[in-house]
Amino acid sequence: MKNNSSEDFESLFVKKKHSYKIFIILFFLILIGIVGIYTYLTIGAVRSTMELAKTEVQSAAPLNPSLIGLMKNKAWVESRLKMANADSIGMSIDLELNEIQLELKGVVLMKSKIRESSISGFFKRMDGNVYFNMFGSPLTIRRLESSIAKNPLRVVQAPKDTIAAAANAAIKKDSLQDKSVYWTVKLDHDIELNIQGIDSVTKAQNKYKLGKGFEFQRDLKNIKSSFENIIKFHKPIYTPEILISIPENDAKAILRALPRNSWVTIRI
Repeated sequence: MKNNSSEDFESLFVKKKHSYKIFIILFFLILIGIVGIYTYLTIGAVRSTMELAKTEVQSAAPLNPSLIGLMKNKAWVESRLKMANADSIGMSIDLELNEIQLELKGVVLMKSKIRESSISGFFKRMDGNVYFNMFGSPLTIRRLESSIAKNPLRVVQAPKDTIAAAANAAIKKDSLQDKSVYWTVKLDHDIELNIQGIDSVTKAQNKYKLGKGFEFQRDLKNIKSSFENIIKFHKPIYTPEILISIPENDAKAILRALPRNSWVTIRI
């Protein structure tokens, strides 16, 4: 009787173990299928965006690939000249020299060094005509969102005496000190420009590994949006993105000085 019970238990254990194996295999097959569909549809979305960009310059004569560098320089110069004719502050971003600056009538008002940058693969696949069509003229800011107030209002109550003033100075603290500083700008051609303020690239990378920081939240949001479209059998929406990281204080200053509908010139 004991032998039969032992055999039944072993048989049940083997069946459960076998069921777990089947479940794990099915889970990984489904996961691989979803990732495969996601990759296929994403590549299709990128191609569709590129084809749309090419239709805008289909009347232009084909350009020798070796001249792409000259076309980039021409686009950069012409775009900045057009921005210099405006009566408003504009922003220029040079990813070759890793510089971002505010300009008015061609005069540099503020300059900051770009500590880190990344661009979508879409920009790396553009030919000269598509590049010039996108960046040969200043891009207009269509929408701006930020993690901090662009034009904060602060109500300050005057201290009653010097003792109160000294006490207020002792406890005064920057309300933005522990808050991540980043802002997102939607430009012409559906380009998304993300600017984040960081004082240490290493700390920013560590935040990403821990599932924190602007870059991680942005990537998570994009993946979530893409999977929602896949579940609904819709092609993912592809948005060419540019991400730059500059010192935090510079990110605050540029955000607050830049008009909402300003022009932006970019060299990639």
